[in-house]
Amino acid sequence: MKDTLHRWLDAMQPVADEPLSLFIRRHRILFFTIVFGVISALSITLSFLIRFKLSWLVEVDIWPKWWRTMLVVAVPVRLVIFHLFGLYRVSWRFASLRDVPALVTATFVGSVVNAVLLLWSHQMAFPRSVLVIDLVLCTFLTLVGRYSYRIIDLMLSYLHPVPRQRVVVVGAGTVANLVLEAMMTPRQNDYKPVALVDDDPLKAGMLLHGVKVEGPIEKIEEIAKRSKAEAIILAIPSASTSQLYRIVKLCRATGLPLKTTPDIWQILQSDHTDTRIQDFSLDNLLNRRVVRTDVPEIRKLIAGRRVLVTGGAGSIGSELCRQIVDNDASCLVCMDKDENGLFRLEQELRRRRKDCQYVFALGDIKDEDAMNRLFERQQPAVVFHAAAYKHVPILQFHPGEAIRNNVGGTRNIARAAQRHGVERFVMISTDKAVRPTSVMGATKQIAEKVIMDLGRGAPEATRFSTIRFGNVLGSAGSVVELFLKQIKQGGPVTVTHPDIERYFMTISEAVQLVLFAATMGQGDDIFVLDMGDPVKIDSLARQMIQLAGLTPDVDVSVEYTGLRPGEKLYEELWTDAESPVPTENAGIQRTASARPLPGDLQDRIDRLLVAAHSNDRETSWEILLGVVDDFQGGTREQAEIPPDQS
Repeated sequence: MKDTLHRWLDAMQPVADEPLSLFIRRHRILFFTIVFGVISALSITLSFLIRFKLSWLVEVDIWPKWWRTMLVVAVPVRLVIFHLFGLYRVSWRFASLRDVPALVTATFVGSVVNAVLLLWSHQMAFPRSVLVIDLVLCTFLTLVGRYSYRIIDLMLSYLHPVPRQRVVVVGAGTVANLVLEAMMTPRQNDYKPVALVDDDPLKAGMLLHGVKVEGPIEKIEEIAKRSKAEAIILAIPSASTSQLYRIVKLCRATGLPLKTTPDIWQILQSDHTDTRIQDFSLDNLLNRRVVRTDVPEIRKLIAGRRVLVTGGAGSIGSELCRQIVDNDASCLVCMDKDENGLFRLEQELRRRRKDCQYVFALGDIKDEDAMNRLFERQQPAVVFHAAAYKHVPILQFHPGEAIRNNVGGTRNIARAAQRHGVERFVMISTDKAVRPTSVMGATKQIAEKVIMDLGRGAPEATRFSTIRFGNVLGSAGSVVELFLKQIKQGGPVTVTHPDIERYFMTISEAVQLVLFAATMGQGDDIFVLDMGDPVKIDSLARQMIQLAGLTPDVDVSVEYTGLRPGEKLYEELWTDAESPVPTENAGIQRTASARPLPGDLQDRIDRLLVAAHSNDRETSWEILLGVVDDFQGGTREQAEIPPDQS
């Protein structure tokens, strides 16, 4: 009996590629007319049988004539009403509770119209009880008909013999709900959810589609063993990068395969996104989500404006360009001294959006006259200054270049912006500027002070802001890029120190927060992005090896090479004196802006740049240490020696 029922149900459910399914989709209105015509006729017939054949009242011989009349009148009326309500457009396969109001309303309206026509034509002699019974029956049968595909699907979930992989789902939010709903359809998924885990204590014990939230993510190893899970599925696209690293580490401890779902914004914003559950890979850490392009505050700042990005060909700069274009800037000026990078960016952006005006300017921020000419020609309203030298060990050996570019170049751009009436100027800074131990960090701190000084000097004109954050995953020359290359070559993967930690965030996350912070700048602001918890580089290396399907210290070795010149074990995002405060965006904090600046700051910078241009290292170090009074690293010749060897 069970096998017979299973075969009957399976035959009733059309498969997407079968001729019957194709016929139904191509002739939707015809199929709709037949199904709902039959439902309407059946409802009328049952109503008369209930009223006159199953009633304890005396039978009335005239009822067959009333029945035929109602069939002729009511069925066409219902079909017309259903059509006017657009019910034929609703997907049978994905029918949901949102379809119920339209179905019920259409059925009620059809019954009212039928009642008016039938009672009027029969001078009120038509049995009104039949009309009431028909309304109830037709509503019920219409809902059953509309949800027949889902009902058959549910029955198949209990009778279908295909084995399904038992999985624990991490997360119990909106995305987890969508994942579980998909898993309830056998033809859509081969997974069986056996448990949920979520860190929200209010969700503990909650049932989602019949699956229980068993506890926090910390207990996933215990929960996976208890539920005999065979895999883990991540359904937490809103997790920050640092949170995701913690979750992946806990999930890896179970020894089970790790899978992930696509981000809902990828599905909504991309025409080519793979929406299937797939194996978790390094790409999910580097490019976890497509950022939203519908943030009103950002669009208000960017839309219809002329925007300049310095260092536009770099990792941060190019992502800034992409998101600025997506937010409908009228003109985007990309400035960089890397001609190859500019060429590649031009090809990408012109394909991305064709109705934006583009200017790809080849130039060097150290050239003050060239920067003034650029501002005079382009007249940008908003400037994002992302051009900088950033590699700590290299700049330790070239302090003059770091000073000329990071300090002198920043001042050139900022002064040009102020001189030409730019509305907002945003500089990208780094956590290495806080209590710096490197030349790079020291020059970025001085650049921050330059911006702060200009912001205080003319607050009614250009609004200057500095945005400080840590490392970004996947940027050119980053540790992640290095590890990828080393893993591909078979190792070893080199880590400078087993205890070294860094803050990490994906490029897209960081840039969107930069854009949002720019909307809040009032002048003389330093914003700090919430980077979450710092990540141990040693753990990062080992997770990357595991995500490549290899075993650390077995397939690929991990070697410790010692700290490099200017390198810190731990980074900081602010000093004790800065005391950051929350903003309207949970991912952004603003530091107190009352920090004192030397009255002769600009004179010191003038002398610092003169010394740098003349390659006078002794004087450069002397002035640099006078401006950066909290410098923590080795100086002069000692700056070129690794910290653990000095």
